[in-house]
Amino acid sequence: MNILPPSDEQPSNLNRDHANALAVQRILESKPFLVDIKQVGEILPELGKYDVLHAGPPLSGWDEATDVLKGSILGALVHTGLVTDVQAAESLGRSGSLNFLSANDHQVAATYAGVITRRTPVLVVENRVAGTVAMTALNEGRGKALRYGSNDAQTLERLGWIEGEFARILGTAVRASGGIDLFAILKQALHMGDEGHSRQKAASALFASTIAPHLYGGGHSPEEVMLAMRTLVENEIFFLPLAMAACKATMEAAKDVSNSTVVTCMCTNGVRFGIKISGAGEEWFTAPVPEVKGQYFKGFKLTDATSVIGDSEIIEAMGFGAFAMAAAPALARYIGGTFEEATKMSEGMYAITTIEHPEFTLPALNFRGVPLGIDTELVVRHSIEPVFSTGIAHRNAGVGQVGAGFGRVPLQCFAAGLKYVDEKTNT
Repeated sequence: MNILPPSDEQPSNLNRDHANALAVQRILESKPFLVDIKQVGEILPELGKYDVLHAGPPLSGWDEATDVLKGSILGALVHTGLVTDVQAAESLGRSGSLNFLSANDHQVAATYAGVITRRTPVLVVENRVAGTVAMTALNEGRGKALRYGSNDAQTLERLGWIEGEFARILGTAVRASGGIDLFAILKQALHMGDEGHSRQKAASALFASTIAPHLYGGGHSPEEVMLAMRTLVENEIFFLPLAMAACKATMEAAKDVSNSTVVTCMCTNGVRFGIKISGAGEEWFTAPVPEVKGQYFKGFKLTDATSVIGDSEIIEAMGFGAFAMAAAPALARYIGGTFEEATKMSEGMYAITTIEHPEFTLPALNFRGVPLGIDTELVVRHSIEPVFSTGIAHRNAGVGQVGAGFGRVPLQCFAAGLKYVDEKTNT
């Protein structure tokens, strides 16, 4: 499988409209399929044992990481056997021996503060049109989870099951299926109350029913298969990382179109928010992480929250998530309480995107396609910051999710990106 963007020849003197049309066409043609579960090191052998893949643009090191991210790193180091306990893991982190790498720079999408090492089993998604590949870790479900910085014995024991026997059973089923069409699932889910990011109930159920027939016959005991199926059915957000990887594999195909201002990546490391733009290749354009407005679970408030972190905003770059809020009435309360506000959120994004997706439609908006192809130039021209949805974690590692809400990608990212592409094109 090719992990590089498509290398089809293209003229270097495309005007802006034609360049953006080409980038969007690559998105429209994409067909991301879940094809396997493998350890990252099998696909990226260049990763070393001290390499840590994290969400968002690159971090300078341990001191810059948020407490939640540090908690996740400590748990991952113990879980993979690199150290024996959390204390030893912290000593290793403080020593400066760890290499902090942006997951996005390695075709990986990291969920919230979850980190990925070379021994992490990942869901492998292949764009069968472009040949691009994206990877992501399996979802642990709600409650205590590594992605929220939890690293106690209970968390690591559950993670051992998820990344051990469950991953082996699911991997066998995925290979037996010949690949699972992830966009086909998302297309249905949009008409069943999901928006593809914060709400994944329909998509997770559809995935479970699709993979279920393939769980049998792989040499696993009936008890193991039953437990694996139960793990799938009970996890209503299981599809979230699959949506991220599907969007990541799609956006990888839209990279490197000369003069294009279409956004190909959006994410945050808890300190800075970053974007990538098709015509700027692998360049990052960053700004301080924005504030998230939302609703908090009982007993928690704004001062309890950590700064937003994660690669899941790639879902908004594809036109799902907050861009498709009109599809998810159940999430309306997180933006103030009315469905009218939810639909207005979706409608507001059409002004900064190039087209409406012809296949992913919103029934509440008379089946308009989701807004697709965030155009950096339009964002700057209209001063409309793209909206994104997110969970809200406690600022202290291990506490977990304390709410959910929405934020806006800082305009500063787009202004810097547009300037870069303009200067690159005119030189």
